[in-house]
Order: sequence, then C-alpha cells, then structure tokens
Amino acid sequence: MILFVTSLIALISYGLGTFRQSQVYLGRAEQHPFFTLTVGLAAATLHFAANLLMLDIRQGFSLDLLDSMSFITNLIVAVLLFLSRRKPVQNLLLVGYPLAMITLLLALFLEPPSHRVQQAQAGILLHASLSIVAYSIFSVAALQALLLFIQNKQLKTHISSRLIKALPPLQTMESMLFETIWAGMLLLTLSILTGALFFEDLFAQHLVHKTAFSLIAWVIFSILLLGRHIYGWRGPTASRWTLGGTIILMLGYLGSKLVLELILQR
Repeated sequence: MILFVTSLIALISYGLGTFRQSQVYLGRAEQHPFFTLTVGLAAATLHFAANLLMLDIRQGFSLDLLDSMSFITNLIVAVLLFLSRRKPVQNLLLVGYPLAMITLLLALFLEPPSHRVQQAQAGILLHASLSIVAYSIFSVAALQALLLFIQNKQLKTHISSRLIKALPPLQTMESMLFETIWAGMLLLTLSILTGALFFEDLFAQHLVHKTAFSLIAWVIFSILLLGRHIYGWRGPTASRWTLGGTIILMLGYLGSKLVLELILQR
C-alpha cells in the first residue's frame, strides 16, 4: 500500500511538472524556478523512495532491466534539476519527466515472474551505484548533444523555430555538454575501477559484453575530450561523438540485460 501511494504521488507530481513546463515551452506561462524545483524534487524523491521500496519488498539486491531503467530515469530527472539551478535547462524536463513516469510504471507492473534477488557485497553495490549514476549523466549528455545538433542545423539554415527560442544560446549548450561529459567520465572511470576491484573476473561470460562496451565508450569519450582540448571540436562533431559513446554504453548495460533477461531468460 505504501509503495502504491508513494508511486501514485510521484506520478502525479511528474504529470503536474510536465504540464507546467509544457505551458512555459508554449509561451503560455512564465518560468518560476522555485515551483519547478519544488515539484521536480518532490517527484524525484518519491520516485527514488518507490524504487527503494520495490527492492525492499523483494528482500534482496535487484537491478534487472526494469529496475535499472527506473533508477536511471529517476537520476536523469535529479541531474536536470541540479543543472537547472545554474543553467536554463528546464525545458529538458519535458523529456525527463515522461520517461521517468513510463519506467516507474513498467517497474511496478511488469516485473518478470522469474525475477531473482541476491545478497550483494558493499563493493558490488558501490560499483552498481556508480554505473547507474554514470549512465544517467551520459543520458543527459546525449539529450543535450541531440538538441545541440538540431540547434546547429536550424541556425545554419536560418530556421527560427520554437525549439531554438526555448534553448539556451549555442555556446551555453556546448559548455553544458562538455561539463556533463566530464562528470560522466569521472563516474564511469570510478565504475570501471570498482568493477575491476570487486569482481573476480570482469570478463566472465555474464559480464564480458558490459565490460567491453564500457571500455569502448570510455575510449570514445576520452577521444572526444582530447579532440575538444587539442582541436577545439564542437557543434555537430561533439554531438556525434557523444551520441555514439552513449549508445555504445547503453548497449553494453541495458542491451545485455535485455538479451539475458527477456530473450535468454537468465
């Protein structure tokens, strides 16, 4: 009952935040940072509580595909709210809020019957937590990169759409993108290091795909940051590398879980 009430209030809060921000985006209301932050924090906090309650009900450590998606979108909202305190990124919540609502509902009602729980060591929990936060931050970076790509394209073709008017200036978008990537790289590096420290074999059969894709993504983002520093990469180039690295990272984590849990049912 507590889980249902917590989830319901979280969903209502997300819905209210989505409606309010859509009115701002359409020019029918003014942006009120305090209201946006309050509603968003309420929704994200209740979402996080619901995620923890689901783990508690299952009496063990569990981060299957649906649980992971719920945690990741929950943290995406939290990251966007944190950024909104000093950057004009509130309109990105129009993507973050609906994704969080959908994944919370999926985790609540579509839990696979073969679901397993296990007791995990503190080191494994630390690695899993760092991984999820890193994936969430890179998801925000991918969203920023996609919008930056669209913004560049429309500016070059002299198109003045509502999207362009709603986005921060191009230079601000690029600055935010690389700040987000640096944060994601720090956490991804820590995730890889803790994985190497606490897992006996990172290249075991059930981990090899995740490990390989994570390392490839780490190399891609490293090249991007070096290219930015040495050659001044920006705009579409930065967007393509960011999207490519994030897709590789997500294939390694969520893609592996999708194959193992839904197709192979392991």
